[in-house]
Amino acid sequence: MTRKRIPNIWIIDDDPMSSFMLKRLAELGELADIITIFNHARGALDYIEEHKRDYNQLPDVILLDIYMPVVNGWDFLNRYRELRPLLEKEISIILVSSSDHPRDLNQAKTYEEVKAYVTKPVSLERLKELLLVNA
Repeated sequence: MTRKRIPNIWIIDDDPMSSFMLKRLAELGELADIITIFNHARGALDYIEEHKRDYNQLPDVILLDIYMPVVNGWDFLNRYRELRPLLEKEISIILVSSSDHPRDLNQAKTYEEVKAYVTKPVSLERLKELLLVNA
């Protein structure tokens, strides 16, 4: 049985070690064809805005950290919510955070764009499960 691969995954996280680990897990699990890392949410938003009508340039799944400097995960989601109607593709967003605070979990539920919330560190099995269900 062939496992479904995600064509295009983005990792948005300001922690290089966290990004590296998620990318490495996705590679080891052969979960994606393209894996792009953004160290800042602003760059990812700019890219989405520039390529909103280009289906192949947009990700299928975004693994998004919440706590980042300048533009945090919540800021990203608020801006993404405005851009979403203009996009050529539906993007699944999975929050990946070191926080398991109920306030964050509850806030995540207020965004229909957020398909799942997982706390770091993420295991390969958990990542596979998240991507198979939410992509």
